[in-house]
Amino acid sequence: MHRPFRILALVALLAASPAALAGEKLGEAEIAPTFRGMTLDGIYRDGEFFSETYNEDGSIRYHGQTGADSGEWTVEDGRFCTFYEGAEGACFFVERDGANCFTFTAPEDRDGPPVPQKDWTSRGWDRTKPSTCPTAPEIEL
Repeated sequence: MHRPFRILALVALLAASPAALAGEKLGEAEIAPTFRGMTLDGIYRDGEFFSETYNEDGSIRYHGQTGADSGEWTVEDGRFCTFYEGAEGACFFVERDGANCFTFTAPEDRDGPPVPQKDWTSRGWDRTKPSTCPTAPEIEL
């Protein structure tokens, strides 16, 4: 292979890498290592901002526009679960959308194995890095 062609191929591969991450479902084995120790800043579909810290010991600290709470996080059946002391929790499917964006989707309310709802519930990003999340139509991040 000629050197200029190899360089172009490498540039094309590197440019495609973030796109290859878009919409990539996180598997059960990836979820805990991805979020353990992370503070995630995010936005709910309705435009409310929040921040959650997923501590190494499985505890969680939540801060939102309506208050703060503590609880626990875990991984169950391939979903990321957050349960709080003062509010109800839930388990969510997680997709990686770009290098630093995670889209959380609640399961449909139906019989049978859980499947994600059509619309996302929230999006978040590791606060120590620039967000790659798309903006919701009604929100400017």
